[in-house]
Amino acid sequence: MIWDCLGICLSLNVINHKPITMKKTILILILISTMSFGQTRYWTSYNVTIEPENVEAVYNLFDDYFKSNPTSEDVDAYLYENHFRDYGNNYTHSFIWAGSLEGMGAQYAPKENNAWELLITKASQLIKETHSASMGNTLVNVGENKPIQRYFYLDVEDPEKYLIAFKKSLKFRSKDRQTLLGGFSAGLSPDGESHWVIVGFDDMKSAMDPGAFRRSNPEAQKSWDEYRKNRGNSRLVRSGLRLLMGSW
Repeated sequence: MIWDCLGICLSLNVINHKPITMKKTILILILISTMSFGQTRYWTSYNVTIEPENVEAVYNLFDDYFKSNPTSEDVDAYLYENHFRDYGNNYTHSFIWAGSLEGMGAQYAPKENNAWELLITKASQLIKETHSASMGNTLVNVGENKPIQRYFYLDVEDPEKYLIAFKKSLKFRSKDRQTLLGGFSAGLSPDGESHWVIVGFDDMKSAMDPGAFRRSNPEAQKSWDEYRKNRGNSRLVRSGLRLLMGSW
């Protein structure tokens, strides 16, 4: 099972706690609040279904663990609720590790950790079923961290062309949002996704109509049109919306 694999693979040496808050002060995939194109970050995701009556208990297990066993400065952990999803993406929660290549390598290095193994054993008893697992990287992260995130899985024909157009379009993005772009390297579905985009919002109103700001900003609309024209062929594979429950 995926959850068992998480327990076996991640015998973790975790240090230097970063405090968490619920649904307000948010860290998504990467702890950066300014524009970043240079340093590639890496992530792994474990997707499961948890019954509503067990969600709080699972969250408390992770929160208690990380309070006593903080993550390193190079790696962060996240628990998301997969709020709006399609039938092929129908899991309820994701547990994600994200960090530098060195940090992630150290995180997955075999080591004895009885506390982590106990956590996984307890969490497994509260999880209804496992869904999938994947890994990849994050190439672009712009803006402050946001609690509500729309995600888009894409099949991109020309990654280099797409990346150039994507970066150029960010000049006229809405400044109150966070935008990320990355790729998948393992755990792809048969639907053919190669890249993902995440746009973060402060509230559901903005998430429901993300293009509203362009209607009163001709430069932003022109930049968006140029991005769509110059990005090359791409296909939307999947989309959804997730909410961050906790970050450590």
